[in-house]
Amino acid sequence: MTRPLLIAGAILALLLAAPARAADDVAEARAHFEQGSKLYRAGKYRDAIAEFEAAYRLKPHGAIQYNVAQCREKLEQWPEALKSFQDYLREVPDARDRAAVRATMGRIERRLAAAGVQALMVYTDPPGAALRIDGKPRGRTPYHVALAPGVYRVSLALSGFEPEEQEVEVNMAGTRLVDVVLRPRAAAAPVAVAPAAKATTPPVTTSIASTTSTTTTTLTPPLAPPSAPSDLRARPPGPTALVTAPAAPVAPPGRRRVYTWVAAGVAVAAGVAGVAYGVAASRQAAKLRDGTVHADAASLASEARSKATTANVLYGVSGVAAAAGVTLFFVEGKF
Repeated sequence: MTRPLLIAGAILALLLAAPARAADDVAEARAHFEQGSKLYRAGKYRDAIAEFEAAYRLKPHGAIQYNVAQCREKLEQWPEALKSFQDYLREVPDARDRAAVRATMGRIERRLAAAGVQALMVYTDPPGAALRIDGKPRGRTPYHVALAPGVYRVSLALSGFEPEEQEVEVNMAGTRLVDVVLRPRAAAAPVAVAPAAKATTPPVTTSIASTTSTTTTTLTPPLAPPSAPSDLRARPPGPTALVTAPAAPVAPPGRRRVYTWVAAGVAVAAGVAGVAYGVAASRQAAKLRDGTVHADAASLASEARSKATTANVLYGVSGVAAAAGVTLFFVEGKF
């Protein structure tokens, strides 16, 4: 399938919306993108890929992945084209051309099947996991490869996360997608060391709390350092904490600022929602200004105005809630 590149104006509008501190990156990304578009039109697809990828590194956007996929399709790099199309759909989940892209991917998958192989794509969250297939190192995620039909052992490892391993079947039906959310490695529990006993201190009988049972033992109470204040309170005992003396009485906590936090939560939620609607309205407005004739221009304009109005209302709610939170902070009792 031969389809035009995504309109440069849409990408450039997103790039120009970046903060002022990233102005240099925006300018450089725009230059790479425009150069990539020129090279694509000139049929220099490999050079165009390099320019598009340079623009993506500076200002990532899924639409650039679509353009890279177009170039790889022209070069008949079928597994690589599938990977770029898949990345486009992952990064732009509301893409209007999703069905057409899926159809293109289906045609590429049939080409691979005719050659006796099929694509395997492995993604992890977070990315960058070391990948082994049947014990052989292959690289880091995200990763793609064309394999003959069969069952493969896929192993993943990333520092700070639990290793993962699973058997994956590749067949001629289509791309085999493996998407794994890595689990953080559990931190080792700290080991409590009892202070050394002094021979002159009489033993005190106390209990050791446990999650499964309670036993009685004889311990020597630790001595507080000379500089310790006289009103030190014992730390709350955990499952294996040692309680050697009654804790000093603790005054009941003051009233918490419950309504302050409620107001703060409303302010943050309304502000975030307002930003989301504002960005959506800006994107639709940008579509109307990109020089393309839209059959649904009236609908787009109406929807953009509606989202802009909603954003303004949400900004107002956020401001009122923030002011209420500040007032409540001083009115409610102390923590």
